[in-house]
Amino acid sequence: MTRLRQDLNFFSSAGLIVSGLTTGLTGLVVDLWDLNDFWYHMLSGYVMAGFAILHVVLNWGRLVSYAKFRVRGTSARTAAGAPRPAPVPARATGMAPLDDPEPVRPLHALTRATVSRRGLLGMAVGGVGGLVLGRGLRPQPPIPAGSDVGVIYHQWSKPGVIDALGSVANWGQPVELYKAYPGAPVVALPEPSLEGGLPTARAIATRRSTRSYSGRPLGLDELSRFLFLTSGISADRFGSARRTAPSSGALYPIEIYPIVNNAAGIERGVYHYAYREHALELVRTEDMRARLVDQGLGQEFLGQCGAVLFLTMILQRMRPKYQDRSYRYGLLEAGHVGENAYLAATEMGLGACGIGAFMDDAMNEMLGIDGVEEAVVYMLAVGHTAA
Repeated sequence: MTRLRQDLNFFSSAGLIVSGLTTGLTGLVVDLWDLNDFWYHMLSGYVMAGFAILHVVLNWGRLVSYAKFRVRGTSARTAAGAPRPAPVPARATGMAPLDDPEPVRPLHALTRATVSRRGLLGMAVGGVGGLVLGRGLRPQPPIPAGSDVGVIYHQWSKPGVIDALGSVANWGQPVELYKAYPGAPVVALPEPSLEGGLPTARAIATRRSTRSYSGRPLGLDELSRFLFLTSGISADRFGSARRTAPSSGALYPIEIYPIVNNAAGIERGVYHYAYREHALELVRTEDMRARLVDQGLGQEFLGQCGAVLFLTMILQRMRPKYQDRSYRYGLLEAGHVGENAYLAATEMGLGACGIGAFMDDAMNEMLGIDGVEEAVVYMLAVGHTAA
């Protein structure tokens, strides 16, 4: 019975260590890649809890004895005037003095260490750790010469265990979640109406890119509803605002700059959409229609639509959490916002058209951003369609 108990105790100790390491590694994966339902982590946590309970049950007597020993030791130290026992000479005990140890035979000690349970457990843990790190630190896959930078970035931004080391690197400090233009004139938008419009299924089925617009101006209420459905704040849970478009880690790197060509009651110019206030902040007043067509590679409808939405990305909002994959996630979010814009325009009876071909530097300069820390990644025309 004693032998069985010892084996169970060893099994529980080894299982507790292995499951603890597994829980830690899977937890790191969950944090690095923002996985909300990673069942490996949950399973390893339950297994670790089971081994912990078994370990406590098997060693309950030792734990109680140690607790009593600590309590007695504390009581003895606090007792006033308690005499300290005199040291007993080593010769009187019949034992060899401490400064005269038995000679150690290196080969015998090495053999004893490697065949012990602790030695086997250490070798197993070291082997698993080496295998994991070896696969994670393996060289990046070869990239054929002449590959475009998109292929290179895609290959190098694939997740791996090496990212665990990258997570301790300094990727800079997080930046504000909301960009603002203090002191800028503000155009307040009315409360967005959610009544009427096409059903979702009909809007999805009939969505098309529109490149022909009438001269009818956008109404302020239409612009309000369109911007809200595109990426407005739709909920505030526990002080954490959520928007109509999904975002990795709710970090929202996408900013929206509407350039107004033709809207009732709004001057032509560059505006910034203030998410929290659901309002437009004026960047500058100017008729941008000719510049939009010129820098949009001659696409005339950019000067005929009611407004052109510029989606910019602030990468630093994501880098501290997602490191190399931040650019991937930012582009994904721009796609979510763009599709929302398409569907919002369709259900409102408007037209929309996404554009990816434009002169980056000129568009960044038009919005007053540097093109590095914040850059244009997508633009969409919106307006009343021609009959």
